Amino acid sequence: MAKVLRAGERAQLTNPQWDIYSHGWRPDCRFRVAVCGRRFGKTFLGGEEMRRAVREAVRQNVSPENEIWYGAPTFKQAKRVMWNRLKRSFPEKWLAKRPNESECNLTFKSGHIVRIVGLDNYDNLRGSGLWFFLGDEWADAKEPAWTETVRPMLSTAHGHALFIGTPKGFNHFRDGYLKGQVGPQHEPGWWSRLYTSLAGGNIPPEEIEAAKRDMDLRQFRQEYEASFETYAGRVIYAFSRAGNVAECAYNRSLDVHIGMDFNINPMSATVWQERDGKLFQIDEIIIPTSNTDEMSDEIARRYGRLEGMAHIKVYPDPAGAQNRTSAQGRTDIGILRSRGFTVIAMSSHPLVRDRLNKTNAMFEAADGARTAFVSPKCVKSIEAYERQTYKEGTNEPDKSSGYDHIVDATGYYMFGRTAVIRPRVRPTSFGMSR
Repeated sequence: MAKVLRAGERAQLTNPQWDIYSHGWRPDCRFRVAVCGRRFGKTFLGGEEMRRAVREAVRQNVSPENEIWYGAPTFKQAKRVMWNRLKRSFPEKWLAKRPNESECNLTFKSGHIVRIVGLDNYDNLRGSGLWFFLGDEWADAKEPAWTETVRPMLSTAHGHALFIGTPKGFNHFRDGYLKGQVGPQHEPGWWSRLYTSLAGGNIPPEEIEAAKRDMDLRQFRQEYEASFETYAGRVIYAFSRAGNVAECAYNRSLDVHIGMDFNINPMSATVWQERDGKLFQIDEIIIPTSNTDEMSDEIARRYGRLEGMAHIKVYPDPAGAQNRTSAQGRTDIGILRSRGFTVIAMSSHPLVRDRLNKTNAMFEAADGARTAFVSPKCVKSIEAYERQTYKEGTNEPDKSSGYDHIVDATGYYMFGRTAVIRPRVRPTSFGMSR
């Protein structure tokens, strides 16, 4: 669509940004939903949308009691993303006074107020009317923020809204997108579009190809192709016996990498070695009703060497940094270090979805490459990778089956090793058996 600018509009928008912008303030597009891949340029577009909302409020003689809001899942996030951009979007001559830095709002000579809000405490936002609402990272916002707070506030002035973000499964963001599509779920006044990262025009094609190598297929589709991906079914969906199960014997000349989950029943660890940029699970250690001391003894028995234990590198559950009364006040991580193991511990838990995304990407990335392989002797691990599922209707792994301990152990290793510390692989062979 050709850009036809009205007074006060600027031409720096990309064509996809302009597509969203040009549909604003039309009766059939009162509620717009823009589903975008990463690096689409949402922040710049947001500043332009807020600027226009002020102009429309003045032009249409809207009462200043109806405010203009930029909302994000949290206030801290909203301030970090948009506040500085927002201040740059308006000429000083429009403002009645200096920006309010503590509350993050702008007051205009017309009396209208533009405000930054966090949607985590949406009940505290009720009161004023709304003329325009921009909901950023909408898939991460709480759905009742719209239905219980924002939507009713738009009613007085017949206000407009724009929801924008990257998908996160089948949730309210997807529901809003479907309302704007042609079909049985369409609702009058709703408009929606989907834009991939490449279509956004801000990421070169070679970067897209690089992302395919680093991410699993579903994660890539969600983040870069703006695809709504369901999290129903298997947690480790990228793993397959045909593609990831392969003979891989212990090689004494290589370091041993161990992912460890500290659940007491059972204590679980997966044992890996690395060669030529590939990860090979050579063993699994599962000890019912056990503790970290016993697990350390078993690791040392299987993989210890006379010259020491530093070649054994453990990637533990970050919760192991906590003192435990059952261990006489020692920490699980402290116990591992006292045995001479090299412990590579994260300071805090990664997000579950980030850890699982990394695990899936190792079993099969978006470009089809497989980096992680499992020995057929690791029967319990293969079963866990194949059988752990999500709780029905959620994106939370089901822990009732017990398969999560092995999956978590492997995830701590893969995330800690490949997302935090890039592996340095020595040119050696897996040909030596135990």
